[in-house]
Amino acid sequence: MNDNDLLVEEIDIYNKEFLSTSFEEKEFQNKSLGNIIFKRVSLLSAHFENIIFNNVSFVNTDLSNVVFTNCGLHHCHFIDCKMLGTTFTDCVLKNTKFENCISKYVGFSYGKIMGVSFLESDLSETRFYNLKLNKISFQNVNLTKSEFSGISLAEIDLSNATIENILIDPKYLRGVILTYDQMIYLAPLLGIKIK
Repeated sequence: MNDNDLLVEEIDIYNKEFLSTSFEEKEFQNKSLGNIIFKRVSLLSAHFENIIFNNVSFVNTDLSNVVFTNCGLHHCHFIDCKMLGTTFTDCVLKNTKFENCISKYVGFSYGKIMGVSFLESDLSETRFYNLKLNKISFQNVNLTKSEFSGISLAEIDLSNATIENILIDPKYLRGVILTYDQMIYLAPLLGIKIK
């Protein structure tokens, strides 16, 4: 099996490492990937459609402007990745971690996020739109200017996140977990004027 098999539709790939290579602007469709490591790989502007990722690790990989459409990401790990403008549309993310990633302008929409952790990452200006959330964790992440649309933050702990200028309908804030210091950033959303 060679690296080009990744590009062939309906050929599933298991137990492989892709190291220091490039798949920029490539399209990947209709396959399963299991026990795969992408390390120091450039996937810039690639498009993944109808792909099942199971136990896949992306390490020090450039996923900027990558589009994931109708994909399942299960037990995946993104470590030290660049993900500027990456989008996840109609995807299911389950038991997946984003760790120490530059993830500005990422879009998550019309999918499910279950058991997902964001750790030590920059998610500023990220958009979370019409998602089903369950057991999502934000630890030491930057959510400045991020937008949550059509999503309840009930029982979601944002106390270790930077939330300045987030955008959300106030009705979806009920039950969110914050620190006292963070409350000041939500005052304008609630129509509260502080002297």
